[in-house]
Amino acid sequence: MRIPTAPRLLVVSAGTAGPLLSSVREAARRSWPDVHVLAEDITPNQATGARAGRTLGRLLDQVRPDLVLSTHPVVTAGLAWLRRHRGFGLPTASWDPATGTSGLDRAMRLLATTPPRPGPRRLPASDALFAHIDSPAAPQHVGTVLVFEPGPVPTVDRAAAMLASVPGALGRIVPATATQPARWLPVPGRAAWENVDAVTATELTSPVDEFFSVPLQAEHTVGAARIVTGLADGRSALLVKLHHALGDGMTVLQSLLSDTDDAGRMPWTNRPAPQLGDGGVPGVSADLRPVLSGLRQLTVGGKAPATVTDGPLLDARRHHVLARLPGRAVRTAARTHGVGAAEFLLAAFAQAWHDIDEGAERFRLMVPWSVRGTDSLRVAGNHTGAVPVDLPVGPMEFGDRVRLVAATMRAQVDTGVPAAANFVVRLLGMLPPPLHRAAARNVYRGKWFNAIGTVMPGPRREVRWHGAVLSEAYPVLALAPDTGLAWGALTWGPWITVCVTATPDTKSLAVPLAETMTDVVTGSVVREST
Repeated sequence: MRIPTAPRLLVVSAGTAGPLLSSVREAARRSWPDVHVLAEDITPNQATGARAGRTLGRLLDQVRPDLVLSTHPVVTAGLAWLRRHRGFGLPTASWDPATGTSGLDRAMRLLATTPPRPGPRRLPASDALFAHIDSPAAPQHVGTVLVFEPGPVPTVDRAAAMLASVPGALGRIVPATATQPARWLPVPGRAAWENVDAVTATELTSPVDEFFSVPLQAEHTVGAARIVTGLADGRSALLVKLHHALGDGMTVLQSLLSDTDDAGRMPWTNRPAPQLGDGGVPGVSADLRPVLSGLRQLTVGGKAPATVTDGPLLDARRHHVLARLPGRAVRTAARTHGVGAAEFLLAAFAQAWHDIDEGAERFRLMVPWSVRGTDSLRVAGNHTGAVPVDLPVGPMEFGDRVRLVAATMRAQVDTGVPAAANFVVRLLGMLPPPLHRAAARNVYRGKWFNAIGTVMPGPRREVRWHGAVLSEAYPVLALAPDTGLAWGALTWGPWITVCVTATPDTKSLAVPLAETMTDVVTGSVVREST
């Protein structure tokens, strides 16, 4: 992580900061001519560093600065508390306005010469879930396959910079013990290029399957990348995988896009940062009604129906199929049926499963649903609620299937199931570490759903990375324990890209699934199989 050339400097006082701002701005511009200086004020009578730290944590989550200048001892104590307890690592300095410009200049020099140093931090419950269920046969890494048009090819240095853009990617995860929760730890001196390699291949089949079939050893490393060159069509690719405990699909997407050429003109690609404020438990400080309603809906769901994809995962070997759906055709078809694009894609999957397993009546898909608000839009980590959707996969007209899928999905969301599911995950985090681990392994497995599927938004415009056209990006999902199938869809330029993940036992299903989903949209298959 590096400080940008036009950083955001936050000046925090415990009194009025107005008269100080012009002096700070003048001093800061001697180091950063394009610096953006902001001023905030907290209550000066914070009794302890912990109280001030929590207040500052919420403030930092909202402002997202690159540098912090304290002008009051209460603020300095709060920043120290954040450093000890939340892993806060931004460069900070303290300045007593009574020292005048000489003290201010010393503070600016300290900010300019201090690199970011994230510290150890406890994983929030929603992130620790994936540390608890991670195993050699069910590794919990998510990632992407980035495909570039002929032209400039990725280099190790540039791939390393992209990998390092993901908060926490250069650290490691220490699993929970009998007394200690799961934690993220920095690895001093680790260079991002150490986790990047390069291979040559004429097609993506072997590199993709091989790369995502090797588990990350989270106690040593939580991120890796591989460059693939030599593809027969002149294109190249960059494969990236990250431990799921670092974040959800939105965290990964925002981080990777923050390193693209147009990132400065797309504010939603701002690099996320670890949460410093108290996340709280959804529904406790807000309206309880949707959470209670969602909890009632979750309790009546029961176990998932039996399918051919059920069963223990024997090892980490994975097979992937990459498919491209014309985005305009998907949106047009969705409008024709009076549903959203995501609902239409869920229905397309339901149709594909009907064609594969004609005797089935129901298939329970676990759909990760974002519960991010404006305060957590750019916060790293997992901010989703699992929505179990019983897809109708029995014989019926496709139009009826689309309407039933949309109605089922909307019923789950409207009754508060995403917030309730996220509430349960955070509530489990209050348990002692051994009980938290046991509970996580019980709720996140094939007993309750048959597969994972998600549809994510993405850029519709052309994306370039160091001059190369990044024409395709495929979301790669991890398999949950006791499930043999997962798929993700992502809007990317004119396409909606789809990646189906399967095991050696279920890989015969992956190609027909991708083909049928494409046929539903276009009537012809446009795919790339790995």
